Parts: sequence; C-alpha cells; structure tokens
Amino acid sequence: MSSDALDKRRVSLEHEFFSRQNNAAIDAIKSKFAAKARRDALAEATGISDDAILETLDTAGVDAASLTALSLVPLVVVAWADGRLDSQERTAIEKAAAQNGVSGDASEMLASWLNEAPAPGLLAAWKDYVQGLKDTLDANAYGALKTRVLDQAGAVSAAAGGFLGLGNKTSAAEAAVIAELTASF
Repeated sequence: MSSDALDKRRVSLEHEFFSRQNNAAIDAIKSKFAAKARRDALAEATGISDDAILETLDTAGVDAASLTALSLVPLVVVAWADGRLDSQERTAIEKAAAQNGVSGDASEMLASWLNEAPAPGLLAAWKDYVQGLKDTLDANAYGALKTRVLDQAGAVSAAAGGFLGLGNKTSAAEAAVIAELTASF
C-alpha cells in the first residue's frame, strides 16, 4: 500500500475517532442542559431551591408535569407496605387522586405505581420533597399538608379492612410506614 493511501486511511480514522468524541461530548452537554431544565422547572413548580432535593426528585423521574403524583407517594407506599395492593386500597388511592386533580403524566405515573410496587427510592424522593417544602411553606400550610397526607394514608391503610372486615384494619407494616411518614414531617 502506498504512503498516500496509508496517510488517507490514517486521516480518515482520526476524523472518525474525533467525530465520535465530539458527538459524545455534545450528547453529554445536551444531557446536562436537559437535566438543568428539568430541575429548573421543578424548582419553579415547587418553590424548592435546594439543588440536592431537586436532583433527587429528577433522578426519581419526577418532573413538573407529574409533580401532582408525588403527593400520592405516601398512599401508594402504605398500600404496598404488606407486599400487595388490594382493590379497596386501589380504590382509596384513586379517590384521593381524583380529589388532588391528578391527570395526564401524573395519572400515568400513578397507574404504574398501582400495577407494580414503586422502587424504594421513591419514598426517599418524597421525603426530600417534604423537607424542601418545609422551607417554602408557612407553618399553617405545612401543618395542613401533614394532616392531609397522614389522613389520606390512614384512609388507605384502613381501606382493606381486617380479617373479614373485623378487627384492626391497619397492618403492622402499614403502621410502620405511617410512622415513617409522620417522622418525615
């Protein structure tokens, strides 16, 4: 092979290598800008300015459009506490979703949580969200949020009923989750 042919091949390989490197760098920059845009939208929707909390929410797949579904995380976690979601719990969650105006992307997110237990990171994201709200809401609004969340979580835990609808309606696992939710405030 002539030196011109080898030189052309070398230049072609270098061009291909640097082109891939540039594309990877461009993709990384686009990804960073997209993540920043999602976090900025979350900050605007929630009033939360703590970057760590916003990153946790973003990593959990929460965006401004599905933020409403986040208010239902405690209910979903309580319902799945015993490893299964029964029809009465599902109905109680769907009723709360309707009362909270859940629709669109949030409704789709909720449907996925009702069909399959959410990942443990979701509760951690919700806890971070609640802590972020503590800094943005006044004491009365924060107290009202706590009351509403715990009342709805209690309603979900009681929805399934005890054995044949008798006895304690809240399982030990559900009570533990409700205690964890309470401590989050």
